[in-house]
Amino acid sequence: MVRLILGIFAVIGLGLLIGGVFSIQHTRRFLQTAASAPGVVTENVRRGHRSGYYPRVLFRTATGQKISFVGNVGTRPPSYRVNEPVIVLYDPLEPYRASIRSFGGLWVTSAILCGLGLLFCLPGVVAAAVRGMRARTKAWLEQNGLRVQAEFTRVALNRSVRVNGANPYRIVCQWLDPTRNQIHVFNSGNIWFDPTSYIPGKTLEVLIDPNNPHRYLVNTSFLPKSA
Repeated sequence: MVRLILGIFAVIGLGLLIGGVFSIQHTRRFLQTAASAPGVVTENVRRGHRSGYYPRVLFRTATGQKISFVGNVGTRPPSYRVNEPVIVLYDPLEPYRASIRSFGGLWVTSAILCGLGLLFCLPGVVAAAVRGMRARTKAWLEQNGLRVQAEFTRVALNRSVRVNGANPYRIVCQWLDPTRNQIHVFNSGNIWFDPTSYIPGKTLEVLIDPNNPHRYLVNTSFLPKSA
């Protein structure tokens, strides 16, 4: 279930990032051919009760044509004062395709799409990095770890993780280090079903980093696979 949710987020994020890239390319092509002209803010237009104020700008093209357009970025309070001069970039072939020369006017759509795309992709990227780190740790411990038999103590819910209203289970066990007379408590990875009835005995194998007992792996390979 977790992987499905992360996959959906990744697909949405990838779609937003692709849209952001297309928006960047569209703006770059516009800048390559755009002409500039002085303009003036004639009013601030409000679109809807909860929306911001969008500047209406009047400018004159190189051929003398008067053009009025409304900017694509709304703010509250208004970013521009009435009668405030601005620099306008416009398409000489389609002068109504115009924008105030500012970061917001030119790049806000690209920034929003890319920002949302990264936000949606981030959980998947972090999860993939964590899985990769855990896989490397597991491989190292399987090859170099000290194998000990830890006493099974209980099955507990991991209340720090919650997906769709459910918490995963963890197997908790402990081991007495005879060389240091220290007790170490180990928690298995998250298990998305109650494993109590599948635990075969009173001890479980744990692989420990000989130099760092806090780096360990509880062997749960005996559990059935979750459907």
